[in-house]
Amino acid sequence: MEETEDEPIMPDEVDPSEGSLQQIISISSLMLMDGGSAGSNEMIPSCSYKSSSYRSSENCAKFPDHIKQKEDMEIQDVVRQHALCFLPAKSLCRFKTVSKEWLRWINCPFFFHTQTNHFRHISGLFCQFPGESPSFMSLNPVAYGVPNPTLCFLPEPVDARTSCNGLLGCQSRLGDNAYYICNPVTEGWRMVPKPNLYHGPETAIALAFEPDILNFEAQYELVCAVTLPDRTALQFEIYSSRTNSWRVCNAVFLELDALPLNGDGFYTRGFVYWETKSGAVLVFDLKEEEYGIVSLPPSRKPTGALTDMRGELCYLLPHKEDDAWSIEVYGNMDMSLQCIIPLHSEFVGHLVDGECRALAFVNDDTLIITLGTKVIAYHARAHRMEWVSDTRTDGFVKYFPYVNSLCTCGPFHA
Repeated sequence: MEETEDEPIMPDEVDPSEGSLQQIISISSLMLMDGGSAGSNEMIPSCSYKSSSYRSSENCAKFPDHIKQKEDMEIQDVVRQHALCFLPAKSLCRFKTVSKEWLRWINCPFFFHTQTNHFRHISGLFCQFPGESPSFMSLNPVAYGVPNPTLCFLPEPVDARTSCNGLLGCQSRLGDNAYYICNPVTEGWRMVPKPNLYHGPETAIALAFEPDILNFEAQYELVCAVTLPDRTALQFEIYSSRTNSWRVCNAVFLELDALPLNGDGFYTRGFVYWETKSGAVLVFDLKEEEYGIVSLPPSRKPTGALTDMRGELCYLLPHKEDDAWSIEVYGNMDMSLQCIIPLHSEFVGHLVDGECRALAFVNDDTLIITLGTKVIAYHARAHRMEWVSDTRTDGFVKYFPYVNSLCTCGPFHA
């Protein structure tokens, strides 16, 4: 990533050369109405505040040199201030070369925060075969990408395990099994402190991160379903970036028929979901710190996928009838059949003879599937298919969606 020693200029920042703060607050006739009834009005007294170095009205009328008034703005200023935040990180890196002003703007922490809240499109998928480094499949290589998809900027080799709104949750492949939270675009990372419980190889994790326009610093949680070594049960331990510490929840998962979990889970709208090997979904309410069970369709297969579809939990199941593939979409709390998305043979072509596996549903209308050795993005509304990447058939690897965001993950150490 490019760096510059220039100080970023905030859009509402005041030039230090313009002097100290001037502020006048005047409230002269503000009334509070009590229940709307007459005679219950309360007058708030007028007040004003001036700094000791308050200057004349003539000096205050002078507009700061680096902030352009509306009538003086040109098209490039409008684009810079109001359009760039809707673009993915890779495109923004190219726009740094437009001018020094754009370079300072894009490198500004305030812009990082704004882009994180405005750009939420799934940009591709991270995946990793056992014993190998992570890799990234971009849905649009021109617009989306990361400089080092192997995550070699981290201090040790890791397994990429979970993703949420631009951040990745990883775990060391060495003996200490340390957790890392990182952004593969900015190459910023944080090493998570050692947890209180023993996190063995059966531990399933999920990263929970909701960008908030009111929180300048990203606040996220790493939720871990930990198998207790002394009994067949799960306990939940959560790391919080706000406190930089772990907490163990009181809830203990004792339903033996739903164990073990089938790998790591994902977060959406306040809940974490893990698929189990016995045909159920373990649901964890992150606010109340309670869990529940949702049954999967009886016809579930290893080629199906539990996914977030327009903010709702859904299960995608490939189905082949004659020479035509379709994707059955199950949803609601009873996981009933909601709709069937046909994969039209004229677009699938010769791949119709290959095995179909559902991976995810992204960006409101796009199915990510594998057909034979191809990873395909199928746009359901337009019935249009795009080739994403080739895939291997020598292992059943997990894919998880990733957002090309500039979000920060905190300091570089625990």
